[in-house]
Formats: sequence, C-alpha cells, structure tokens
Amino acid sequence: MQSPNVQVRVLYDRDCGFCRWSVAQLLRLDHHGALEPVAIQSQIGGELLESVPVKLRLESAHAVNSSGEVFSGGDAAPVIAAHISGGRLLRPLAAAFPPLTRAGYGLVAGNRNTVGRLVSKRSRDAADNLLAKRTRNQS
Repeated sequence: MQSPNVQVRVLYDRDCGFCRWSVAQLLRLDHHGALEPVAIQSQIGGELLESVPVKLRLESAHAVNSSGEVFSGGDAAPVIAAHISGGRLLRPLAAAFPPLTRAGYGLVAGNRNTVGRLVSKRSRDAADNLLAKRTRNQS
C-alpha cells in the first residue's frame, strides 16, 4: 500500500550496490516521504514499467509520478529533484538542460561499477537498511 505522501516512485536495480546507495541518498533528502523506492525487478516494478520494454528496464533508473508517467535516466532527475531537500535549485537546471542532464546521468550510470567501488561497505549496508525499511511491503 502506497503512503499518502508519495508523489514519485523511484525505480532502481536492486542487484546494483551503487544504485541502492544512490536511491538511499535521495531518500535521506526526502523529508516529506514523497519518494517511494521500488526495485525494478519487483512485481510492482514490473507493473509500473509496463510501458518500458523489458530489455530496457535495467538500463537506467526510472521515476513514475502520481499520474503514472514514466521518466527514465536523466529525464527522471527533475521529477525527483522536485521532492528532495535542495531540489528546488536542481530541478530548474536539470529541466532547462535535458541533453546535459541525460549526458551526466549516462556518464555516471555507464560507470556505476567503477563509481560504486568508491562507496564503502558500511555505506552500502546503511543504504540497504534504509531501503529495507522503505520497501517492506514489496515483493
């Protein structure tokens, strides 16, 4: 059951440590409970991403707004930024320069294994604990 405060569902690859850590950082900046993390591989993830071809679902993170619109990769940035602390500054920038936002997202996502090595095991474990609390009712 979705919390009444949820405005955006953030879909991530649950098999990627860096992806889990990244979503946990967004949740820490979400002081109003507007974001709900959802693993792409979960049943709910499959339902939310029905319009996205299966082979493309794990290529990027996704955001699904309360209207059911799906935003993928860099296009999800302004949608998510609208609901996090400091996002009021980031959202207009991300929205004003979509090619740059997509390129930045692509650079990080394309190197997530390398970048992920910079995240300590302790930080990944803390992220996993937070995600476990926020995704309790998902399969």
